Amino acid sequence: MKFSIITPSYNQAQFLEQTIKSVLSQRGPFELEHLILDGGSTDSSVAIIKKYAQKFPDVIKWQSKKDKGQVDAINQGLEKASGDIIAYLNSDDYYLSGSLSKVAEYFASHPNCRWLVGDCGITQKNLAWTFFIKHLWPIDRHQIFLQTYNTANQPAVFLRRSLVRKVGSFNPKYHYAFDYDYWLRCLKYALPHRLHQKLAVFRIHPLSKGNTGYLDQFNEDAKVARLQTKNKKIAILHFILSKITILIYNLLKT
Repeated sequence: MKFSIITPSYNQAQFLEQTIKSVLSQRGPFELEHLILDGGSTDSSVAIIKKYAQKFPDVIKWQSKKDKGQVDAINQGLEKASGDIIAYLNSDDYYLSGSLSKVAEYFASHPNCRWLVGDCGITQKNLAWTFFIKHLWPIDRHQIFLQTYNTANQPAVFLRRSLVRKVGSFNPKYHYAFDYDYWLRCLKYALPHRLHQKLAVFRIHPLSKGNTGYLDQFNEDAKVARLQTKNKKIAILHFILSKITILIYNLLKT
């Protein structure tokens, strides 16, 4: 089994090294390639990437050139990926020790699993409750659960290459909900399996999308749910759940 981990990056030097080290530290019965697509960073990102690429030339494949943004970088990674299992890990997030070994074991023992969603931590402690609720949401039972609320934390999502070939690339017209759009497109082929073990950590920081654009995130999620399901009842339920979450989120931030 081989993993292809795609990391889009741009001027994230303060976090990038931890991301890379979290991938390289994974051990288990699998091969590994880490595809780092840097958008032409002007900070010390390239120096960091070069340092690890020189040490691990068989694992790290990278480039640094101007691209059209995060989605474009991920899609370039999809084209280059050669692994049986594909995931993308943003340059400010990181895997926990032993995560890929757990994922490899699950896929090996569940050959019918097309995609797997694990649990995910978060660096901002007062928002940990939102991830706890997401972990309880039974998206592996029926497609309506994911259609009405996006509870698949992207750093802990792993896709079989065969599914990626069917679903295709991420949609660049979305700035926030391109991953949610992808999950709903995956639903057309299979429900996700759930692994209730914490695999990754989602980082909140002053410039992260999760901090600066969470309202836009929810609005774009709702748009994606409406377009992908074409079901008014699902769209209404998604809207209500989003508004409840935004209300609570605003209370916690004040």
